Amino acid sequence: MAAMRTTGKKSSNTLVRDLVNVGIFGALYLVLSGLGASIGFIPAFIVVSTCVVSLVTSVPLFLFFSKVERPLLCCVLLCTLFGVVMTISGHGISFGLLCVIYGVLAGLCLKLFHKNFVGCLLANVMISFVPSSMMIPLWFSTEEYLAYCSSVCDSAYIAHLAELSSSYWPLIGLFGFGAAGAVVGGFIARRMMKKHFERIGLAK
Repeated sequence: MAAMRTTGKKSSNTLVRDLVNVGIFGALYLVLSGLGASIGFIPAFIVVSTCVVSLVTSVPLFLFFSKVERPLLCCVLLCTLFGVVMTISGHGISFGLLCVIYGVLAGLCLKLFHKNFVGCLLANVMISFVPSSMMIPLWFSTEEYLAYCSSVCDSAYIAHLAELSSSYWPLIGLFGFGAAGAVVGGFIARRMMKKHFERIGLAK
């Protein structure tokens, strides 16, 4: 009986720690992804902006992966948090649902590979699809998306977006550059964690 109470208390404590980590790293991911995506306000860098986002978020995401005990739940919550914030800001419910799907896929990658480097790298790639998906409406709901952007962007930028929407290659590029940044960022994260974070006890 005492053993059951101890196990239950330990499980409750790890759940609280996981939720705290989701909150901390979720907020950090929101800030860093916003900073990385800001390069997309330069028309020539719109497509490669997802690569920058992946690069700047890979280290904190790898640290997040190493700290959570429930990877599936935590990845879903992290991506859902991002999706909720973006949905409130006008990106639509469909984007929020995609975020949940990417969170499930990321969590499954971590569970299947027991949070080793391959699992973390694949999970990082899955999460890179979150910011990459933010511009999907440009190709499938072009008029509505351009109208939404026109309230915050100038006419030259809107014209460039309209030009991008005429071909699906930029959409493929958004996902491709995002995934490439996640892979490169993953190797950088592994090196940094071994050299710094594990030494001072921030990573397991």
